[in-house]
Amino acid sequence: MRVLSMGKPFFCDVSPVSLYRGPHEIRTLGEDVTCDFQFDPRQDSAGDAIRRIACTWAPDLLMCWMPEAYPPPFGVEHAPIRTVALVSDWNVYHPILAPNSARYDLFLCDQRGANVLDAELIQPMHAMPLYSAVTPIHRKMDIKKDIDVLFVGNLSTAAHPVRARYLERLARLSDRYRIVLTGGAFGDDYARLLNRARLVFNHSIRGELNLRVFETLACGSTALLESGNLEVRGHVNPGEEIVLYDADNFEDCIAQLLEHPEKAQEIADAGHARASEFAGENRLTALIDWIANAPGSGRPFCQLPEHEQRYRDILMYGQSRYAGHGEWAKSLLPELMDRCPDDPRVWSITAQIGLSSPGATLSDEILDALERAHACMPESAVLALNAALGCAARGDDKKALGYLSKAVRCESSSGETCLLGPPEDAFVIRWRRSVAERTATIAMVHAEAHIRMANILAAHDDLAAAEEHLRCAEDLDAENTSGVLFGAELLWKTGRKSHAAERLYHRMADLPLSIEARQRLCDMLAELGLRADALALARETMQIMRAFVDDPATV
Repeated sequence: MRVLSMGKPFFCDVSPVSLYRGPHEIRTLGEDVTCDFQFDPRQDSAGDAIRRIACTWAPDLLMCWMPEAYPPPFGVEHAPIRTVALVSDWNVYHPILAPNSARYDLFLCDQRGANVLDAELIQPMHAMPLYSAVTPIHRKMDIKKDIDVLFVGNLSTAAHPVRARYLERLARLSDRYRIVLTGGAFGDDYARLLNRARLVFNHSIRGELNLRVFETLACGSTALLESGNLEVRGHVNPGEEIVLYDADNFEDCIAQLLEHPEKAQEIADAGHARASEFAGENRLTALIDWIANAPGSGRPFCQLPEHEQRYRDILMYGQSRYAGHGEWAKSLLPELMDRCPDDPRVWSITAQIGLSSPGATLSDEILDALERAHACMPESAVLALNAALGCAARGDDKKALGYLSKAVRCESSSGETCLLGPPEDAFVIRWRRSVAERTATIAMVHAEAHIRMANILAAHDDLAAAEEHLRCAEDLDAENTSGVLFGAELLWKTGRKSHAAERLYHRMADLPLSIEARQRLCDMLAELGLRADALALARETMQIMRAFVDDPATV
């Protein structure tokens, strides 16, 4: 079979394609001149590109890796060959991926995504783990193991709240072991760190066998992974090639391995012996064969009304990493606004694209689009939240409060995929995943609206009203912790200092890795005369901070 590959195979780099020696012919397609075949995102359709390529090399299959970032040429739903989308972070990119999944014959993701993902019109499927180490980079080196437990990755508690709790527990062990928690290491520097570690901590976000699993095995260290992982038992042997932990045995598991290094090394060696088997270049044949034999979707996207297809085109291509795609998507907006002036999604995507432009600020046009979206669907709490966000960004607190008040009265979360906000915002991250998994509730939106009202009211010194809104938020959605430290500060400012310190102390478990909250609690305890407690907390905080390394080059 002749295969065109777009994006990053196995979500690492193009090395699996360049190293592949199997029975299929695989060539790359992209905008970059390093690809075997190029296309112009501004004007080439998928059919145009494939027919042009077929003049010298006729492909049978188009593999689209990471289509939310590297979408295929437009019109892929009409491609004259079989197509497959292979997706990774569907919990983040659900608003783009789900409406566009039915363009393809197949839509592949991890096991959890296949179980729960709301992808519309097409059934997501799981063939095998879709991640891999990079063979030329992630390899065993002759380096002394001088790190007991290592974590290298995203330290955001908003993106990884469960992992953050484990990282804090791990950091507490820095008084006994050399624990290194860091981010920002890549390539050979990252591989060297993995080689230096006896144990490599890992906690997946979707129960998948992620990149770090295969990178650790390839570098010859012992991989630690959560016992609830959905994919591990079908591919890697727990206790023999990998170590699984849970909330009850986490610290004991680490202690046992570090105190019995011969057992840890035995597991590391067994895992490393299978590393080549898991390399992307050695799994491509099985993956392509699976894709070739799986039943296709029939591409139901093609049956959607034309205006619906155009809206989804804008979603898919508006934030592509290919600059020409963005220009093409923007060119579709004026006609869509004329044809569908009462569709709130059209005004929401207009605002979203405006905000995603380099150096963009919240202009009058963007605010108008947010308000028009809400006017089209006034019963939506999500769209009221968006309009409030725009007003607050423009400094119109009175108007923002008005929209937030509407949000807490709305009983519908329609337009749920249209929520706007900074991609690093904890509520945005949690909401998008909840929508993807169909666990989102209107109470989550109401609670967030109450917290935002509390912030505005406190800024205008209406502390009693702000406190009441925070109480409402906690009753509605205790998992939204963005008001915890803020609530303690309100108690402190209103003279209930002991209550403030007590409340913050009891909620510290909900704020893992928050050095800011720990330092504030230390200050509160000291001011209350509880100097022994403040000193103990300060020592514990220093112990946690000791494990974190800002610059991995200094490890």
